[in-house]
Amino acid sequence: MFAQIFSRKRRLGKFLVEVLAVAAMVMTVSALPSLATNNSGVLYSPDLAVHPNGTVGYPRAVVLEHGESDSQTVLSVAARANESERGSLPIFRSLDGGNSWREVSEVFSNTDGWDIEAPTLYEVPYSSGSLAPGDLLLAGTAWKVGDYTAQKIEVFLSKDEGRTWSYLSSCTETEGLPNIWGHGIWEPVFLMNSNGDLGCYISDERPENSVTNNQFIGHYISQDGGKTWSHDIVKDVAFPEDQYARPGMQSFTQLPDGSFVMSYEMCRDATDPDHACETYIKRSVDGFDWNPADGPGEIVRTADQRELLHTPYIAWVDDGTENGVLLLSGQRVVAGPTGNKDVLEESGEVLFANRSLGYGEWVEVPAPVKVSPTGAYAPGVPSCPGYSSPIIPIPGGDRFLYLTSTWLGVRNQCQVEFGFGEIPTFMGRIIGPGNKCLDVDSNRAVDGKPVQLWDCNIASGQRWSYMGDNTLRAFGKCLDVTHGAIDNHSPVQLWECNDSGAQEWIHRDNGSFYNPQSGRCLDAPRGQTENGTALQIYDCNGLWPQVWRAE
Repeated sequence: MFAQIFSRKRRLGKFLVEVLAVAAMVMTVSALPSLATNNSGVLYSPDLAVHPNGTVGYPRAVVLEHGESDSQTVLSVAARANESERGSLPIFRSLDGGNSWREVSEVFSNTDGWDIEAPTLYEVPYSSGSLAPGDLLLAGTAWKVGDYTAQKIEVFLSKDEGRTWSYLSSCTETEGLPNIWGHGIWEPVFLMNSNGDLGCYISDERPENSVTNNQFIGHYISQDGGKTWSHDIVKDVAFPEDQYARPGMQSFTQLPDGSFVMSYEMCRDATDPDHACETYIKRSVDGFDWNPADGPGEIVRTADQRELLHTPYIAWVDDGTENGVLLLSGQRVVAGPTGNKDVLEESGEVLFANRSLGYGEWVEVPAPVKVSPTGAYAPGVPSCPGYSSPIIPIPGGDRFLYLTSTWLGVRNQCQVEFGFGEIPTFMGRIIGPGNKCLDVDSNRAVDGKPVQLWDCNIASGQRWSYMGDNTLRAFGKCLDVTHGAIDNHSPVQLWECNDSGAQEWIHRDNGSFYNPQSGRCLDAPRGQTENGTALQIYDCNGLWPQVWRAE
């Protein structure tokens, strides 16, 4: 076994506006018969033959841990549009850890004629007011799409694991805004502490003496279980001296020491919206105090300055190590200056991972679902693919559930897919003959790139993940024997992972990587160790050109 070495653009509304049909509907909350989905990896896909403009996106999920259900019960929600007269939030349940799903209920806005979108789903961990552990809270941004003057963050409560829902309150609402796109209250998220204080966190883009109405992240507090909320908002991430800064799309995770990490995107007005929203993390001891508000935290980057762009989501996964693993999703992988990024080939195929509680270097690891194309914000390009993709740890192991939107191939319309990921046994550099590193030629995630020896450096093409299926992956792609060959001297390359025997590598006690399909080992030809030496497979011989170690 391989040794473990650890020591918007605007908001979702932008693409829903393009497809929502707005009309009145009286019903607010309904319970539906359970309809099974197949276990194909598609949580929900609109039937375009029936609903040609249908779309669904912005998924969220929670593993039930505090009620009567066991940890195999998972609930998810998404924003569904153009299948009825109003946009709604369908609720899905899985009783087998996310392998199969049934739609069990559907929530509409509490306000007649309004749609609701950008949901959050939260299991209550402590008692507060009438709330008890195991109760569920659901919230979303409600508004009449096309009328930008008023919005609400509506909150709903379920006491029966999502089968039925009742309206609870609005943690904030607004009216009298200009009837133009670009204002509002967005992206609710809940946190609760052991005192029963419930925080409703939002991205706030209401006018505030700014030409561009620069957005900030803040929260309201309820001390009676969400029935009433504080009048004033607490600002958590705000830059009043910089009118072009627009932090938003906040998500939270708790670390082993009880502290919290927030991920958010720092968008930049007056720059190309397709290249403007960099990903940051910020820390809090208790999840409620994020002072100073104008302290941005840290931008998330790999050692070679790759970044995630747009709609991040963060989660901590307990893989049995001291620090566990932080995972972060985003729509695209990019490099370059703010507003002028180069979009990289591994976009939609990787997550970022960190084993040091978010400090230091992040590395790319495989994403469970491939998103292609990825969402973008240029005219005529779909924005929904990969928009805000949640990572949900599965208790009792190092697996996680991943939900993401993928394009249906028409207009700005998506479905929601799910998949399961695992924490790699190893994430880092692999050092071989001549003390050189296993390296992807030109540091690019392109099928067919030779895998070679090169001086060890900061390149992501030298950060490999060793997976439970015995694949070695960089940029989310696999180390592969070219054309599936089995002969001596057959070269190796980077290639899309395809469950082929040409991509299986067993790390043996003598340090070699053995490929069972060919019966041969990863080898530096004739013991060459110069930079650019293309690697091959060759009869296993236990000699130093076939010895590899992890660092």
